[in-house]
Amino acid sequence: MSGPAPAWPVGLARLAQALGRDLQRAARAAGGPERLWSCDRPGLGRALRAAGGDLDVAHRARARIDPAADAAALRAAGIAHVGPPHAAYPAALRELVDPPFCLFLRGRAEEALARLAEGPAVAVVGARRATVQGAAFARELGGELARRGAVVVSGLAHGIDAAAHEGALEAGGATVAVLGCGVDVPYPRRNRGLARRIAETGALVSEFWPGTPPAPWRFPARNRIVAGLCGAVAVVEAGRRSGALITADFALELGRPVLAVPGWPGALASEGCNGLLRAGAALLESADDVVAELRHPGWREVAPPRPPALEGLMGRVHERLAREPMAADALAEALGEDPGAIAAAIALLEVEGLAVRGEGQRFWAAPLRGAPGATGGGRG
Repeated sequence: MSGPAPAWPVGLARLAQALGRDLQRAARAAGGPERLWSCDRPGLGRALRAAGGDLDVAHRARARIDPAADAAALRAAGIAHVGPPHAAYPAALRELVDPPFCLFLRGRAEEALARLAEGPAVAVVGARRATVQGAAFARELGGELARRGAVVVSGLAHGIDAAAHEGALEAGGATVAVLGCGVDVPYPRRNRGLARRIAETGALVSEFWPGTPPAPWRFPARNRIVAGLCGAVAVVEAGRRSGALITADFALELGRPVLAVPGWPGALASEGCNGLLRAGAALLESADDVVAELRHPGWREVAPPRPPALEGLMGRVHERLAREPMAADALAEALGEDPGAIAAAIALLEVEGLAVRGEGQRFWAAPLRGAPGATGGGRG
């Protein structure tokens, strides 16, 4: 990703950072990003819809930018960059109405770009305020997709995004996080440890100049890249106004499959997913559904691990919780067992990752790894 390259990809990304604004509309008005970078002062004013002092600021900012020096500084900081003229620029992003002027990458950049090009790549997205069941499903799904050869792409946010990244990492697969800020200031702060782990095997990706802080308007822009990089989008949980729905909309505009996990009627975390299903999204209950929707030669056949054998009270508790979520006291009554014994069995299942605590102190059975539909889990 080094070597001679046109100046405008780095130059426009740097100018957007200097002005603190998105320049995609201006690029369209100028007749393309290359023309925006090279146009004269009056042309810059027309494209930016700026005049007077505002135009003076923009014109001076552009004149001060030295793309070659900036590119060298990026390399020295260990940050790779690639623009549309470069062969390594993801071809899938060229289908966007507004392809990023430049992508900045931290981590195993060349390997990550090659993996994305080879595919399959799947976006796993959803609510920041995920339910316990939703996060567990996202983790299982991310892991299973990674084992089957997919690059798992998400946005590093709390909840579903983070769980999907974690699942892919635990499976020893590759995952890519697309950020709504600079790759050197991953957000949110509590996920910076996760960001470091992602960079060790995959990459952090952003169209924003390093050092750019997060801002609300940058996340919808980030979501178009998440959709653009992937052959399919899987929405695990989403409220009525979830940013995950923006990602799904971008995917639909690109003609790429969208899958959604069904949820309980009336559950706030399920409104967005149920709405997608009503609108024609594919049903998502396991990684098999993603494979069926995203036809790609890169999928791997993976022998499922042998499911653990659950005997005695633990087996009875797991079997009952797999049918319906229950509180511990209600479960004890249903099974005719001592409440203390039930509490101990649930605790052991939680330690093994085979039960999760949900709302109202109800417990759900997590799927037995290797069992049919093992990525399905309980959801609410």
